[in-house]
Amino acid sequence: MFIDSHCHLYSLSNIEDAILHARDAGVAKVVVVSEDLQTMEQTLKLRDDFPEFVLPSLGIHPVNVLYMSNSEWERAFSFLRLHANECSCIGEIGLDYKYATTEKEKEKQRAALHGQMEVAAENHLPINLHSRRALRQTMQEAVAFHKDTGLPTLLHWFAHSLKLLTRTNEEGIFVSAGPSILFSEDALSLAFAIDIQLILVETDAPVPFNGRPSYPAWVVEVAEKLVSHYPEKKLSKEKLLDNAQRYLKKP
Repeated sequence: MFIDSHCHLYSLSNIEDAILHARDAGVAKVVVVSEDLQTMEQTLKLRDDFPEFVLPSLGIHPVNVLYMSNSEWERAFSFLRLHANECSCIGEIGLDYKYATTEKEKEKQRAALHGQMEVAAENHLPINLHSRRALRQTMQEAVAFHKDTGLPTLLHWFAHSLKLLTRTNEEGIFVSAGPSILFSEDALSLAFAIDIQLILVETDAPVPFNGRPSYPAWVVEVAEKLVSHYPEKKLSKEKLLDNAQRYLKKP
């Protein structure tokens, strides 16, 4: 059995079919990450509708942070604080310097990230981090949070730099591999640099790969690709499941 450590289930066109397909393929659970107030509400409803399958993750995406008014942020952040004790982790949070290009915009994202990290710490929850064009900066935030709290930290879709993966391995930070490894030898090679104790699998569904939208069932293909190609055959399906359970386990 497998756990998809990062997906946007509410964005799929036919959620029930996607869940049935995923279960039939061998997916036990999915971590459904949120992006704003609306998707946090949708995520909790999915948890209520599919309690054996959905692990809710509440958070405000760094890109959305940029375009929120103060009142919109306060409503979303208040909802997060109120319902944090109902979720499995806090995410999708992080930094995105593709959209935050000025220092003022970057500071707004950092402030939002720190606020949401505080909620995670208060509720003893792991975090699920986004890091587009801010790999080093987000990694530093992940390391600091993990050192300060001892809580598990996941850098989702982070396998872009061998040098940075060496640091995440040293610091005990989880990193997830996704469907990109099915279509790119470079991505697959970098995934092998993730410590065997810290590697997770994800889909980021329904983000498209090779012109097709991804689905939670794809996490099985990702896992099987890793296991079958991992150097010296050290990685197993059971190890991937154990890693996911350790990431999600509350103290």
